[in-house]
Amino acid sequence: MSSPATHVAPHAVIVGVGPGLGASLARTFARAGYDLTLVARRPASIHPVAEQVEGLGRVAREEVADVSDLESVRSVVQRANEWRAVSLLHHNASMNAGGLLDADIATLRASVGVNALAAVVAVQAALPGLTATGGRVTWTGGGLALKPHPDYGVLSLGKAALRAAALSLGPELSDRGIDLRLLTITGVIRPGTAFDPDRIAAAFWAFAQESEGEFERIFDGGQ
Repeated sequence: MSSPATHVAPHAVIVGVGPGLGASLARTFARAGYDLTLVARRPASIHPVAEQVEGLGRVAREEVADVSDLESVRSVVQRANEWRAVSLLHHNASMNAGGLLDADIATLRASVGVNALAAVVAVQAALPGLTATGGRVTWTGGGLALKPHPDYGVLSLGKAALRAAALSLGPELSDRGIDLRLLTITGVIRPGTAFDPDRIAAAFWAFAQESEGEFERIFDGGQ
């Protein structure tokens, strides 16, 4: 008599974990039944979130990586996919360093790298798992991609690059049976406001469940 098959939980990777939206996303995905790989630059950003995930009965893997180092991003996502096929990949990393005139070359490169290129590299690294599972890709967009502001020129540049990447990559992934969803958030994420991270995480989850439709949705704080 054969033994019953063991259920293996789906695997989500979040690149850019912290105490705000990253933590809310981790809890949301954990409650939906996902085990998680959590990626951030500092262990101190990951540990509390991992404890929350484990408190919800899910497995939490911790990976430390500087998201501005694209090879490091590729490596950690590849390791995650080797552990278990990635079926949900979220890019939440971003950087802001003021206006463009005062930004040095390294900062300009890092903004595009952290905000956009790392998101693309992570998808490339997770592609075998995403393809095998018919997975989902979700990205945290920003309203500065729609309305750039001179005081936040570096972040505006990075978020605009992320939006361009999403609208370009979405059709490519769709052809492979993978859904990409960009949620463009037009306000400052802050607990207890219309842009509460738990509300945004819930909106991400609902958007990710839609199998057809647009690649981008605007979150403006409304219901």
